[in-house]
Amino acid sequence: MTEMKTVDATDFEWLETRVSQLIEDEGPIDPAESLIFYGLDSLRVMKFAGELKERGIIVSFEDLAKDPTLNAWSALIDAKAAS
Repeated sequence: MTEMKTVDATDFEWLETRVSQLIEDEGPIDPAESLIFYGLDSLRVMKFAGELKERGIIVSFEDLAKDPTLNAWSALIDAKAAS
Protein backbone atom coordinates (compact mmCIF):
# COMPACT_ATOMS: atom_id res chain seq x y z
CA MET A 1 0.00 0.00 0.00
CA THR A 2 1.38 3.42 -0.94
CA GLU A 3 1.27 6.35 1.43
CA MET A 4 -0.65 9.40 0.23
CA LYS A 5 1.12 12.75 0.33
CA THR A 6 -1.07 15.58 1.48
CA VAL A 7 -0.93 19.21 0.43
CA ASP A 8 -0.53 21.77 3.16
CA ALA A 9 -4.09 23.04 2.95
CA THR A 10 -3.08 26.51 4.08
CA ASP A 11 -0.37 26.89 1.45
CA PHE A 12 -1.96 29.49 -0.80
CA GLU A 13 1.43 30.22 -2.38
CA TRP A 14 1.65 26.60 -3.61
CA LEU A 15 -1.84 26.86 -5.09
CA GLU A 16 -1.09 30.14 -6.83
CA THR A 17 2.18 28.79 -8.24
CA ARG A 18 0.59 25.58 -9.49
CA VAL A 19 -2.33 27.36 -11.12
CA SER A 20 0.10 29.79 -12.80
CA GLN A 21 1.85 26.76 -14.27
CA LEU A 22 -1.44 25.27 -15.45
CA ILE A 23 -2.50 28.43 -17.23
CA GLU A 24 1.05 29.17 -18.41
CA ASP A 25 0.91 32.74 -17.13
CA GLU A 26 3.75 34.42 -15.33
CA GLY A 27 1.84 37.54 -14.37
CA PRO A 28 -0.01 38.04 -11.10
CA ILE A 29 -3.37 36.33 -10.73
CA ASP A 30 -6.23 38.16 -9.05
CA PRO A 31 -7.42 35.62 -6.45
CA ALA A 32 -11.05 36.70 -6.94
CA GLU A 33 -10.98 36.63 -10.77
CA SER A 34 -12.27 33.64 -12.71
CA LEU A 35 -9.37 31.51 -13.89
CA ILE A 36 -11.26 31.06 -17.16
CA PHE A 37 -10.31 34.70 -17.85
CA TYR A 38 -6.66 33.62 -17.65
CA GLY A 39 -7.16 30.79 -20.12
CA LEU A 40 -7.86 27.86 -17.81
CA ASP A 41 -9.75 25.13 -19.66
CA SER A 42 -11.62 22.00 -18.61
CA LEU A 43 -8.74 19.64 -19.39
CA ARG A 44 -6.46 21.53 -17.04
CA VAL A 45 -9.13 21.56 -14.33
CA MET A 46 -9.41 17.77 -14.63
CA LYS A 47 -5.62 17.45 -14.49
CA PHE A 48 -5.50 19.61 -11.36
CA ALA A 49 -8.24 17.54 -9.68
CA GLY A 50 -6.14 14.44 -10.38
CA GLU A 51 -3.02 16.07 -8.94
CA LEU A 52 -4.90 16.98 -5.78
CA LYS A 53 -6.20 13.41 -5.48
CA GLU A 54 -2.62 12.11 -5.68
CA ARG A 55 -1.85 14.38 -2.73
CA GLY A 56 -4.77 13.12 -0.66
CA ILE A 57 -7.25 15.93 -1.39
CA ILE A 58 -10.34 14.53 -3.10
CA VAL A 59 -12.18 17.15 -5.14
CA SER A 60 -14.26 16.65 -8.25
CA PHE A 61 -14.07 18.47 -11.54
CA GLU A 62 -17.52 19.87 -10.75
CA ASP A 63 -16.32 21.19 -7.37
CA LEU A 64 -13.48 23.06 -9.06
CA ALA A 65 -15.48 24.23 -12.07
CA LYS A 66 -18.29 25.63 -9.93
CA ASP A 67 -16.19 28.62 -8.83
CA PRO A 68 -12.83 28.68 -10.64
CA THR A 69 -10.99 31.30 -8.59
CA LEU A 70 -7.92 30.97 -6.39
CA ASN A 71 -9.93 32.10 -3.37
CA ALA A 72 -12.65 29.50 -3.96
CA TRP A 73 -10.18 26.71 -4.68
CA SER A 74 -8.17 27.54 -1.58
CA ALA A 75 -11.32 27.37 0.58
CA LEU A 76 -12.39 24.14 -1.12
CA ILE A 77 -8.99 22.49 -0.57
CA ASP A 78 -8.96 23.65 3.06
CA ALA A 79 -12.44 22.20 3.61
CA LYS A 80 -11.61 18.87 1.96
CA ALA A 81 -8.34 18.59 3.87
CA ALA A 82 -10.12 19.18 7.18
CA SER A 83 -12.72 16.48 6.55
